[in-house]
Amino acid sequence: RRTAAGSEEPAADTGPPAAAERLKARSYGVLGGFTTMVANAGGPVMSLYLLSAGFRKLGFLGTSAWFFLIVNTSKVPFSVGLGLIDGQSLLLDACMLLFVLPGAWIGRKCVDRINQTLFERLVIGATVLGGLQLLLN
Repeated sequence: RRTAAGSEEPAADTGPPAAAERLKARSYGVLGGFTTMVANAGGPVMSLYLLSAGFRKLGFLGTSAWFFLIVNTSKVPFSVGLGLIDGQSLLLDACMLLFVLPGAWIGRKCVDRINQTLFERLVIGATVLGGLQLLLN
């Protein structure tokens, strides 16, 4: 939370989440899982949920990474069964590591330099652009 002066204030522990918060979290989880399975489009859903839940930068990034690691790993048997994963796609994935690893390193170095407000605006902007692209294609 931010104070009136714009400084950071630690969130108070309010105890267990209310039923409405649990329902919101479960709904976003189901929607995120469904959209990532049928269209690889769970990113916008998860971004909106994590922002609405008040996640800070590193919590946002870490939770997103774990969520999609778990969801995408669970999709592997289905993707193999549907013929979406084969030797050629695995070779392409291996080639992509040449870009993913430096990108992750650069991102980790940059995230500490971006203030929380700018981070949230960038996430919202990327979410809107990604959602529009999904709707238009």
